[in-house]
Amino acid sequence: MKTILILALLFPVLAVKAQVELTRLQCREMALQNSKEIQIAGKQQQKAVYTRKSYRADYLPKLSAKGVGFYNQEKYSYSLGGGYLPTFVPDAQGKLQPNVKVDPVTGKPVIGADGKPVFNQYAFLPDIGVEIGMRGVYMAGVQLEQPLYMGGKIRAAHRMAKVGEQIAEENVRLNRSEIAVASDEAFWQLLRVQEQVLVAQKYRQVVQELLKNLNDAMATGMATRNDVLKAQVKYNESGLMLQKAQNGLVLAQMNLCRIIGLDLQTRLHIKDTLPETISAEIWSYNGDVSQRPDYHMLAHEVDLKAKEIGLTRADFLPQLGVTAGYGYGGGLELNGKGDANASFNAMAALEIPVFHWGEGRNKVKTAKMDQEISQLNLKKSADLMELEVASARFNIKDAQTRVEMCRDALIQAKENVRVTTDQYQVGLENLTNLLEAQAQWQESWSQWIDSKTMLQLSEVKYLKSIGHLIE
Repeated sequence: MKTILILALLFPVLAVKAQVELTRLQCREMALQNSKEIQIAGKQQQKAVYTRKSYRADYLPKLSAKGVGFYNQEKYSYSLGGGYLPTFVPDAQGKLQPNVKVDPVTGKPVIGADGKPVFNQYAFLPDIGVEIGMRGVYMAGVQLEQPLYMGGKIRAAHRMAKVGEQIAEENVRLNRSEIAVASDEAFWQLLRVQEQVLVAQKYRQVVQELLKNLNDAMATGMATRNDVLKAQVKYNESGLMLQKAQNGLVLAQMNLCRIIGLDLQTRLHIKDTLPETISAEIWSYNGDVSQRPDYHMLAHEVDLKAKEIGLTRADFLPQLGVTAGYGYGGGLELNGKGDANASFNAMAALEIPVFHWGEGRNKVKTAKMDQEISQLNLKKSADLMELEVASARFNIKDAQTRVEMCRDALIQAKENVRVTTDQYQVGLENLTNLLEAQAQWQESWSQWIDSKTMLQLSEVKYLKSIGHLIE
């Protein structure tokens, strides 16, 4: 008994869990959270932030520690040859003069057979042996580097990184708006198919009731078999129509589940209905395309190209930097003796480009051409965006007009069915006209649903075209 009670309590929970109730805004939020495109755009934005921070670090000095160790088993021996060296003696002023022999007759230095002066005395230098050992040479130290002037390259690169970060932010907005459009389209299409299923079911019930009445009438001789067959054909057609609508409903649910990140087999229950109107505040927007994220991205691209000019020019301007270091090393042996010591070093480096056969001037002109191209591309795209906005506004007005026309047509079709049915029952109308009136009523109802769907979709596309779909 307890087991039965537990199962009875469990199955309703499972049934509720299999069906999810959602609104349009909930679907949009779920789609934004599930979108891989938005996740990628978010990662790209984070990457742009890190890139900007890395370029900002170029303003600051860089401190690094270095160490080197070297071991060589062999010892290297060298011999510096000795010999006889000339001598020098001081003169009256105390300056050293060559101690050469002077000819007492001529008063000039005596020249030997080798053509060189002959000295009075020579100093003997014996051969010197040198032995070098490198079994454990090491060196360690720290070095500080600071660029002083790099032609504006660091500043230009940092500013370009900032612009890249802004482009990444707008790319996130662009992806969010595109996902929102896809979510809203799938949502409205699901509502459309849901109502189309209701229309198909209602139409099938009407034809089924007519078919039943005709069968009863044929049994009493009040209707012919031909009339029954005509109604049967319409009934079969209504069954096929209902089957297509139900299949479309399943596909529409699966498509929305795919976008919002649910299992494709999840059953959705949509709370909203297809409205006949749109928000009145939509006409308060001025239709300025400057709010669109893709417009901002193109504008930032123009700014980026302008900063690339400065970066290119910096390669052909003077560059100045300084380095300072402190090191300690030892382990080198000379004739079996080694020593270790510490030392400080500093260096300033200046590079001034002088002549490069016009390379720098031509590269700067190339960068300027890229900027002008991006400006023209922005203007061209802005014109197309304005055309898109105008087209979207006209589509809304056309959709509103179509909703009114379809609503009137549906009212007329309902009245036509009522009148035709009354006349058929009293024998003033034939069956064919009645079936046509019912089919026209079903078609008018279906077109009215389609017109309401197109109105909502046109509103979504217009808000996207002016950059107000996702605030």
